Amino acid sequence: MTPVLLGAVLLVPVVVLLVVVVPGGGPPPGGVLSADDRSALGDPGPERGPEPPVPAVLPAAPEAVARAYLVAAHGAGPDAAGRTRRDAAGYAVPGGTGFPVLDPPGAGERRIAVVEALEPAGSDPARGRRAFVAEVRTSTAVLGTAPRTERWRTRVVLQRDAGGRWLVTADTPITPDTPDVGD
Repeated sequence: MTPVLLGAVLLVPVVVLLVVVVPGGGPPPGGVLSADDRSALGDPGPERGPEPPVPAVLPAAPEAVARAYLVAAHGAGPDAAGRTRRDAAGYAVPGGTGFPVLDPPGAGERRIAVVEALEPAGSDPARGRRAFVAEVRTSTAVLGTAPRTERWRTRVVLQRDAGGRWLVTADTPITPDTPDVGD
C-alpha cells in the first residue's frame, strides 16, 4: 500500500468523525421545536412559562452566577404546573426554552430554593469553563405553614462567553445513576 493511499484511508474517517462529533456553532442537533411545530405534530408539549425579567446586571463571578441560576431554576410558584420555568434563562447559555416543572407546588404553595454550599469541582481556563458541586435546599409550603424540605447535590458547569460573561451550560443532579467522583 502506498503512503498516500494509507494516509487517505486513515484521514477520511478522522475527518468524518470530526464533522459529525465536533459542534460547528450552528443550532444543536435536532433543534428546538416551536409551539407551531409541536401543534403540527399533534403534541403541544408543556406550555411555555412567562418571559422572565432580564437580570439588570449579571454577576461577574462564576460562583455568583451559579448561585443565582440555581435559586431561579429550582424555585416555583403555584402556577408552574404544566409549564416550563424560564426564570433561570438569563443566567444560562442562550437557546433554552426553560425547564419543565415535574413536581409543581400544590395550590397556593410556593417553592423557594437556597444554595447551602458551592464547592469548586474543576476548571478549564483554556476553554473558559468552571464546574461546581452545589448543595441545594428547597422549601415548599403555603405561607404560614410548615414547609416540606428537600436537599440534593448537583453539578453546575459555567462557560465564559465571547463578551466575558459567565453562563450556565449544565445543571446535573448527583444521583445513584450519576454519582459524583468521590461517591
